[in-house]
Amino acid sequence: MKIIKIGESSYPSNLKKVKNPPQKLFAEGNTDLLNKNSLAIVGTRDPTDYGINVAQNFAKELSNEGICIVSGLADGIDSYAHMGAKSGKGKTIAVLGCGLKHIYPEHNLKLYQDILDEGGCVITEYKPDETYKPQYFPARNRIISGISMGVLVVEGRYRSGSGITARLAMEQKKEIFCIPNDITRKTAYVPNEFIKIGAHLVSNIQDILEYFPKQRESAKMSDEFLEIYKYMSKIPVSVDEICRLTNLSAASVNERLMLMEIEGLIKNVYGGYVVV
Repeated sequence: MKIIKIGESSYPSNLKKVKNPPQKLFAEGNTDLLNKNSLAIVGTRDPTDYGINVAQNFAKELSNEGICIVSGLADGIDSYAHMGAKSGKGKTIAVLGCGLKHIYPEHNLKLYQDILDEGGCVITEYKPDETYKPQYFPARNRIISGISMGVLVVEGRYRSGSGITARLAMEQKKEIFCIPNDITRKTAYVPNEFIKIGAHLVSNIQDILEYFPKQRESAKMSDEFLEIYKYMSKIPVSVDEICRLTNLSAASVNERLMLMEIEGLIKNVYGGYVVV
């Protein structure tokens, strides 16, 4: 087990941006994943066959494109998202609402172990001996959305955990993607409602990938650029914010941003800089 404090370089860079980030994380497995391109996939604990197929297939296809899949190791969509990611070429991150000595639900202990055995990562803000409590799961959801570039909602009932995660992602100014669903089903409520208020309706992974340029993972990009680029997305980020996140001087940040803009990696828009 590793303990990652908020000031350490291995702490998820995206998570530093959220309101009330955990001051430390307890982790097992490949913690390098915490600063890789990732997408959260969330949904109901009682999915339809349609939801199961979508969660697994999207997770596998996104995994094959180098996107790490994040979810909560819960029953239903979470589990199928983890399994789909494992069947692809990439990895998956599970965020727990309990300590690492008390995996919940217990019948997902094998899935938890498979994630670790296959190069994935499991994290929690709760101490190892903490057992699950209902109030821990809504708090856990801010981490699921927080470490991710965006959130894909597959299915979710009214007042469900997936709805909480989507709302948190909206507050965090993350991209929200939703699978359209049968309006007669209760599990269609969350994705359909968020589509109404501006979430992206998606029918294939290309609808998601266009928001996360693959060059962000390019091995050709210098470490000097990556140090800044990893904090950037389609949402404008200011020079002051980049300075805060990287601990670099304004002069250094501005110089790198200028060079990155010349190379066509980013562009200056109202409110800051975005990836191209």
